[in-house]
Amino acid sequence: MKKINLLPLAALLAALATSASAEPTLLTKGELRILTNPIYPPIEFVNPDEGTLDGLDIDLANAIAAKMGLQTVFVTSSFEGLLSGLDTGRGDMIMSGMSDNTKRQASVDFVDYLTSGPMLFTTKANEATFKQTKDFCGKTIAGSRSTSFGENVAAWSETNCVGAGLPAISFEGTEDSNAARLGLQQGRYDGVVQGIETIAWQMRVEPEKYVMVGEPLLSNDVFGMAFKKDNADLRDGVATALDALIASGEYAEILTKWGLTHNAVEKAVVNGVK
Repeated sequence: MKKINLLPLAALLAALATSASAEPTLLTKGELRILTNPIYPPIEFVNPDEGTLDGLDIDLANAIAAKMGLQTVFVTSSFEGLLSGLDTGRGDMIMSGMSDNTKRQASVDFVDYLTSGPMLFTTKANEATFKQTKDFCGKTIAGSRSTSFGENVAAWSETNCVGAGLPAISFEGTEDSNAARLGLQQGRYDGVVQGIETIAWQMRVEPEKYVMVGEPLLSNDVFGMAFKKDNADLRDGVATALDALIASGEYAEILTKWGLTHNAVEKAVVNGVK
C-alpha cells in the first residue's frame, strides 16, 4: 500500500484554523472603537433624558461587539471628521448612518447594514404650497453637505424638473440636518432633504411641525459601517457578526425597537453599492 504523507495537509489545516480564529486588528485590545456623529435620531443621538448615546446604531454596534467578545467605545466626531478620524486612528470603524457609495469606497470599505432613502419635507405652514415633489422645482432645498443628498436632489431635479421644462431645484449644503431644519423654520429654505427614517422620527418628537412631500427620491440608499482598506480582518469579522445577528433574530428585534423594520437588509454585504 502506498504510504501517504499527511504532514503537509495537517500543516495546512492548522494554518487555516489559526487564520479563522485570528483576532481582528484593533487600536486597543478587547475594544471596538466606533466613530459616530450622534445627531441623527433614531440612528444615533444623545438621549435627552439620560445624557447617553442612544439609537439603532448604538444598539446594533453593542450587539455586534458582544458577538465578537469585544467592548464598545464610542468616539464622537463631526460628520465631516469621521473619515479623517478613521484614517488617523481615532477609531477602528465608523458607524454613523453613512451612505455606502462608490466615491467613499475609494478610501474605505463598507459593510452594509441598513437601507434608506432621501425624502423632501417642509413646514406644516407650507403644506398647501408643496403637495407633490415637483412643487419644489425652482425652489431651494437644504440638507447636510456631508451626505449624498445634494447629488440625489440634483439627479432627481434634472430628470423630473429640467426634463419636464421646469426650473431646477437649488440645493444648499448645511453643516448638518439640524442647521437645515433651522433654516427652514427661519424661512431661508423652502424644504429640507433628509433620510426618511430620521424625518419620520422628527415628526414624532415634534408633532404638527413638519410634513413629508411626495415619495422618497430614491429607495436604494444604503448605510454602511466603514473600515480602513487595510483592515479586512475587522471588516469581515463585523460582517460575520452581523450575519449571526440577522440569523438569530436579534437584528430584527433592534430594528423593531426603533420602528425601522422596513429598512432591514437580508445579509451583510461588503461594498454593495456599485
